[in-house]
Parts: sequence; structure tokens; C-alpha cells
Amino acid sequence: MPSSPKIAIPVKTTTDVDWETPLRSYIRQTYGSADSFSKECQIFSRLRQDMMGAGNDPTGRDLIYKYYGQLELLDLRVPVEEGGCKVGFTWTDAFTHTETTQHSIAFEKASILFNLAAVNSHIATDTTDLKLAYKTFQAAAGIFTFVADSFLHAPSSDLNRDTVRALAALMLAQAQEVFVERLLSENASKPSMLTKLAKSTSLMYKAAVEGLSSAVAKGWVEREWVSLANIKQYHWDAIAHAQQADLQSSKSKQGLAIAYLKSAISKNDAALSSYLPSTFSSFRETLTSYETVLNTDLATMEKDNDYIYHDNIPPVNTVPEIGALEAAKPTPMSDLYKDQDITQLIGRDIFEKLIPVSVAEQSSMYSEEKAKLLRAEGEKVDVAEEELVSALEYLGLPAALKTVKTLTHSFDDGRVDENVAEWAHKVQVGGSVSFADIDQKKRDIYQIVERCERELDAEEREGENMRARLGHFWTQSPSASLTSTLKSDLHSIKESLWTASSSDKKLQAQYAPVEADIRVLTQGPSSAELAAFFRPSSIGGVTQNFMDMDISGRPPPVSRTSSSGGGGSDKVDTEAVENALRKLTKLKKERGLVFTELKDKIQEDDISSLLILNKKVPNIEEKLFKSELEKFAPYQKRIAATIYQQAVTLKDLSAAWKLILENPSIRQRRAQKEDSDLRNKTTIERFRRAFESWNDVYLGKQKGEQFYASLYDFAKSTERNVLDFVENRRDESRRILANLERQQALR
Repeated sequence: MPSSPKIAIPVKTTTDVDWETPLRSYIRQTYGSADSFSKECQIFSRLRQDMMGAGNDPTGRDLIYKYYGQLELLDLRVPVEEGGCKVGFTWTDAFTHTETTQHSIAFEKASILFNLAAVNSHIATDTTDLKLAYKTFQAAAGIFTFVADSFLHAPSSDLNRDTVRALAALMLAQAQEVFVERLLSENASKPSMLTKLAKSTSLMYKAAVEGLSSAVAKGWVEREWVSLANIKQYHWDAIAHAQQADLQSSKSKQGLAIAYLKSAISKNDAALSSYLPSTFSSFRETLTSYETVLNTDLATMEKDNDYIYHDNIPPVNTVPEIGALEAAKPTPMSDLYKDQDITQLIGRDIFEKLIPVSVAEQSSMYSEEKAKLLRAEGEKVDVAEEELVSALEYLGLPAALKTVKTLTHSFDDGRVDENVAEWAHKVQVGGSVSFADIDQKKRDIYQIVERCERELDAEEREGENMRARLGHFWTQSPSASLTSTLKSDLHSIKESLWTASSSDKKLQAQYAPVEADIRVLTQGPSSAELAAFFRPSSIGGVTQNFMDMDISGRPPPVSRTSSSGGGGSDKVDTEAVENALRKLTKLKKERGLVFTELKDKIQEDDISSLLILNKKVPNIEEKLFKSELEKFAPYQKRIAATIYQQAVTLKDLSAAWKLILENPSIRQRRAQKEDSDLRNKTTIERFRRAFESWNDVYLGKQKGEQFYASLYDFAKSTERNVLDFVENRRDESRRILANLERQQALR
């Protein structure tokens, strides 16, 4: 059957809007500067201009939706209202053609959506593709439904809730209609289903008539639409009854089929007798042709019933009501571009860099929640690390395992400790300390002092004797007044000798107790005498037995015989301990890597866009934060898993290590090793004290040698001064005496 005429909704018209100036003004007042958003303001303003020139085709539809999508995003960032970004929107009513101006972005959105639905209705009526028409009529119905539910205070008649609900009902009825038309044209459905679908189409047109009638009464929509919808209500009811007649006939219920067919003719007559606007006059031919088909089918059925079936024909008003099946439903706004990339259509958020203050505060709160989560996980990681370190320290692992594995080797091999060998080398190079040379140097200095004192005393006595013999004729000054400096120097030298001697005695006292050990060290690190200190006097058979002990990282072979005499096996399996240690190392590394990943993910996480999208949802923070923090749960679970596995592995490690330590052979060998270590430790400490004493004395003696050399030079210098002084005094005495003798001769 040919398709019936369809109704397209006229689009609203609008005047140009200056978005750029108010946007720049708001951004400048709120954020201090609008220079960095000049390009964005221009782009947004151009989007509206493009929307104004959109055609009634898919390209125009997409331009309208792109502007609407960006308008929604802008509304989340900028308050477009009287006290915010003040913009005047002027739209002309689609039906009354009166202009309305509002400063509300809700008015702009509602008008844009009205046009989006209207363009979809034009696409549906202009196409011959019934699938496309079905899809776009449903889209128009969904958009009108959204407008009715979302915008409560309509400033114009075309946006009135009753009006857009009526338009939504009309679009939905037409969507159902094209769906059934396609099935009828393709003959691709069962009569029972077609019957219900056609009945539903009639009911949908009935609902559209009820809604449109109210709008027509107020002068808001086209009166012709009501007339066409009313005729279609009857027409599709007739089709439903005709299909039901065919269905009953196929079941050999000829009488009931005739009753349904008569009902179909009655309803089609009602459609023909109704007023049909001239705009849709071609539809009358469809109705007339269908009337002829119905009457022909009725004559055939009645004839067959008279000659063949003889079935009773019930009254038309008693036939059962036909059930309805709705195929068309309003398409939700979220599904308008279900099969397309909506972000590609709308484009990136033009003002994505413009973050509202309230969103910045919410983002800061979310950052604190992330920080709490990270701190909590960090504390868990730290505690796990501390527990691991403490457990391994308590068990002495892995160092103790290395010791156990070396128990098969002799640890009393006479090998000199590395530190002791180094000390022996230094002592060998430095040599033993002897104090004979500095004792000799002290004696030499003391002898110089004694000689100087004797010379000064002799000179002083000579002068005093001459003064006693010659009285006032002896004019030489007394020595005491001239030798104070020399005597002071000599006294200082003696004091220095005494002080230095005290220091020497201390060094000698420090050296004496370790002199024997130093003598051993002076023989060098390779001496047999030194090695003897690290070799026990006797090993005995026990050591030899342990040399034969099997300590390996492989499980011991299974014994085919059992011992009845008790006692543990000498076989020691370290593989379990080694595996546990490797696993613990791996768990520690994995935990560190996961925590680093978690830290990076938290630092990279930014939900500003999400907060903006949910900005108008009241009290969304707690729910949204909880939902967003869930994305870090996998990392938290991985960290928790490593901590749990670590606890299990430590337990297994302790058990495996306990078995090793309780092995009789290991226990005995460890005791021997501990004794050897203690002996070596004592020996090392002994030679450490000897070396430190030698080093102190050696350095002290070097300083003493330097001191005595300097003091010796000073003593020799003083001696020269004394000898010069004595010689000068004696020369002076000889001159005075010679002068006295000349005077006596002259007298």
C-alpha cells in the first residue's frame, strides 16, 4: 500500500547573538584576564552563526547538535544569566511567529532542541527510506519528550509543555506508521503481529489528536494536523480490523472474519467522511482505493460463507477488541548518536581550560582523598618492609644460610684474618720500636747542659776572685747580671728534658705489654708464627665427619630403608629456604613497583572534567569521589596480595629454617664454628690492640725524635753562646789586668 502523507514541524527562527563580548567580560571579571580565551570566544560565537544557517537535512541537524553540545559544556563552566554572563536570546515562535527575548540559557537550549527535533521530522518526511524515517521520527519524539520533561517554564507557546508533548505524540505515531508501512510493503510479518501493530498506530494517532486539539484550541499549532491525525486514527483502525479478518479467515472462522471486515469498512468510512485539508488531498485517493479493496474482500468472504462455511456472523459491535503492540519509542537524548563518536561530532570542550572556582575546590577535596589513599597504602608498604626486615634479622637470614652452606668446608685452616694481615704488613714495614736512640739523644743534650753550667760557674768564680783580690780596681761587671738569659735557656732545656722523659716513660709503658705480639707482627703477614694463632692445636675426627656432610640446595634422595636407632639424618635441604628468600625478594620488588604505579596513576588522575559534567547534581562529591577512587582498587588489591603472600612465605621460611637449625649435624657444626669464630675474634682483638699500641708508640716516638733533634740543636746553640760569652769575659779580664799592670809600672 502507498505511504500516507507525513507532518514535519516548522523550525524556530532567531536573531544573531553576540557571544564574544559578554563571555570576555565575564572571564575578565571572574579570572582577571580574558586574553588567553579570545580565540575560544570567537569559535563559540561562530558555532551559533553556523547553527542559524543550518538546513533541514542531516548536515544541518549535526550543526545544531554540535552547538547544543558545546552550549551544555559552557553552561557547566559559565553561568549564563542576569548576574553572570548576560546574553540576550531572541527567538520567533514556530506557530504564532511572535518574538521572545530571554537572558536564560535554558531558553536557548530549549529552542535549539525544538529545532533539532523539527529538522529530524523534516528528514523523516523528505526521505523515501522508511528505515531512516522510522529512526528520525523516533529521534524527534525523544527530543520533544526531553524538552517537555526538562524545561518547565516555557516563555513561548511552541515550548509549552502540552505543546511539545503533543508534538512528541505526533512524531511517535508517524514513526509507528512508517514501521508498519514497511512491513506491509515487504509482506514480511505475520498477520497477528501486523494486526496489533496497526492497532497501536491507531491508538498513537488518537493520543496525538487529543494533545494537538488542546494546542489548536489555544491557537498554538496547525489545525490541519489534527484533521489528518484524526483521519489516520480511523484509517489504521480499519487496517487493524482488516488484518484481523484475514487472520480469523485463515483459522476457518469465517463468520468472525466477516464481522471484523465489516468493522474495518465502517472505520474506513469514518475516515472518508472526516474533513481532509486540501494540503493532504492526495490521501483521499488512498482511502477510496482501500474502501474498494475492503468491499471486494467482504463480497468474497460472504460468498464463501454462504456456499462453504455456513458460519454464524456475530454483530460488528460484539467482536473482541484487538490488542496493541508498540514498535516505536522515543529515542533518549543519550542515544541520538548511539552509533557515532559523539565527542568527534561535538569536538573538544572549547572552554576546557576554564575551571570554575567551585570545581577547583572540589578537585582539591578529591586530591586530599587521593592523598589519604596513597598515605594509607604507603603505610602498609612501610609496615610490610619493616616486618620483612625484622623477620629476616631475627632469623639471621640470608647471612646465616650462607654460613650453613659453608659448614662443609674447614673453617680452621690457619688463614690469617685480612685485617691482621694488613696490620702485620704495616708493622713489618715500620719495624719494632726501640727507645735506645732517643735515650742517647737525651744523654747528649744533658751533657751539653752540664758543660755549659760548668763553664758559666768557672767564669763567675774567676771574676769574683779577681774582684776580691783587687777590690775597687777590678772594674769588670759581675757575671750574675749578664748570664740570666743563658741560665734561663739552660733551665728551659732541662725542664723540656724532664717533661719529654715523662712522655717517653708513658710510651714505653704502653708498648711493654704488647711487645711480644708486635714481635710476631713484625715478621709479616705470611709468617708461620702468625698463622699458628689462627690454627687450632687439634681438629679431631669430628671435623672430618662434617667434611663428609651433604648440604645442598636439592632435596635429599628418598631412603628406601628406615633407621630404628633414632637420630636425625645428616642430609640438609636448603632449597625450601632459598626458594622462600627468592620469593620474598620478588614480592618486595613487586610491591615497590605496584606502589610506584599507584603513585603515578594518582598524580596523573584529574577529574576536573567529570566534576564539571556533574556540577549541577546536588551532593555529588561523596558518591563521585567513591566511584572514581575505585579505579585504584586493583593496585590496592595487588599490594594487599603481596603483603598476604609475604606473611605466608615468612611462615614457610621460618618452618624450613627451623628444620635446618634443628638438624643434629648442623647444630654440632655450628657450635664448632661459633667456637672457632670466638677464638678468631679474640685473636683479632688481641692483635688489634697490639697494632693500635704500636701505631701510637711509633707515631709518638717519631714526634719524640723530632722534638729531641730540635732540642739538641737548641742546646748546641746555647752552648756556643755560653762559650762565646765565657771567652769574651776572659778577654775582657785580661785587658783589665794588663791595663792595671801598666798603670802600676808608671807609678
